[in-house]
Amino acid sequence: MIFLDSFLFILRYIPFWAIPGLMIAIQFGYMYWLKDVPRAAYVCGGIAGICALFIIYYLWAGTPDNSAQYFLNFLNLAQE
Repeated sequence: MIFLDSFLFILRYIPFWAIPGLMIAIQFGYMYWLKDVPRAAYVCGGIAGICALFIIYYLWAGTPDNSAQYFLNFLNLAQE
């Protein structure tokens, strides 16, 4: 249950890690793109994409409690 509680904590506070992660990944991706290191630029772009998806999910859920509750509902449906 410790893992689930930790993951729900991460889901509740998506904006506090996803927005800085998105900004940092975009900056480093652009820097690596300019330095002609495409693999690192693609990795940073992928991280930025994942952060953006989490932000979109958080906005869709509406509140921190809803973002965690939708995930728990998904887990309950998967167990049935």
